[in-house]
Parts: sequence; C-alpha cells; structure tokens
Amino acid sequence: MSQQNDSNNQSNQFGHAAGAIMVVLFIVIIMMIAQESAGVSVAALPRPGFKSPTPTVTSTPTETPMPTATFTPVPTEQPTTEPDANAGASYDPALVAEGESQFILCAACHGMDGHGVPNLGKDLVNSEFVAGLTDQELLDFIKVGRPIWDPANTTGVDMPAKGGNPAMTDDQILAVIAYIRTLSAGQ
Repeated sequence: MSQQNDSNNQSNQFGHAAGAIMVVLFIVIIMMIAQESAGVSVAALPRPGFKSPTPTVTSTPTETPMPTATFTPVPTEQPTTEPDANAGASYDPALVAEGESQFILCAACHGMDGHGVPNLGKDLVNSEFVAGLTDQELLDFIKVGRPIWDPANTTGVDMPAKGGNPAMTDDQILAVIAYIRTLSAGQ
C-alpha cells in the first residue's frame, strides 16, 4: 500500500509540475503576442548570455491596405513641348464648388490653398506631376494613393487611398481634381 501511495504522490507531483510549466508557457506566449502587437520584434528582445552589438526594434507599418495594382506615373525630367492635356479645360462652377468642399480632407496634408504642407504633403498647384496627368490618370492615382514604401514617395508620409475616405466616390474625386485644376489655372 505504501508503494501505491508513493506512486500516487509522484504522479501528483509530476501533474503539478506539468501544470506549472503549461501556465508559464501560456504566460510567455501571451507576452510575446503583446510585444508583437506593440511593434517590438521578439527576435529583438535580449536573451541571457547573448550580447547583440546593436539592439534592433522593428516597427509595424501603417495599416494602409496594400493596393492590388500600384499606380506610379513617372513624370518626365524635361518639360514636354506638347500642351498640357488639361490646359484650357473649363469646369462647371458647381463641380468646382463641390470639389472645394471635398478638398478639406486633402487640405490636411496639401494645405488649404493646395500649396502643400512642409514635410507632409506636396504642392498640388505648381506640381509637374499633377499637371502631367489627365483627369482620369489623376483619378486612378488618388484612388490608390501612395504608401510610404512606394519608391516614388518622397515625403515619407503615407498618402492614403481616396485621401483616407474610402467612401469617396469617383465623381467626388473628379470634383476635387476640377478644383485643383482651377487653383493651377489661377497661377
């Protein structure tokens, strides 16, 4: 009978140890998940007995959805002799007024006057890039935006698709384009 009690005690001790190991493992996993969601790479955490010359911390990218097709028009280095595709285009004043009211979202980065905000958004009024695109090409570009990882992004700031308003329709974007074109025409 005493051998049976010893066997039961050993079995209980093993069960308690296994349970404690499971609890510790669970806590470690939860901590790893919390650190990953906080933007700290588990690989960058210090390990006992291991000295890294430079600790590395990886940051999580912005939550900008990856576009299915990257639209990156390449402006020409030299001005072309061809006339601007939008030069002389006249826009309905009601469309321009609607564009001006929709432009408020764009103004956060590009300024109320469209001349840009330093280190945030480019000048749209005097932009060769904007002037070199047709309204349709500019619409296609605005619908996709320009994420920070795009090599053509020179500001280091994400331009979200549709200016950050996923509910913005093509007609509303075209109204904003008409407004931007009238700002450029006024220069």
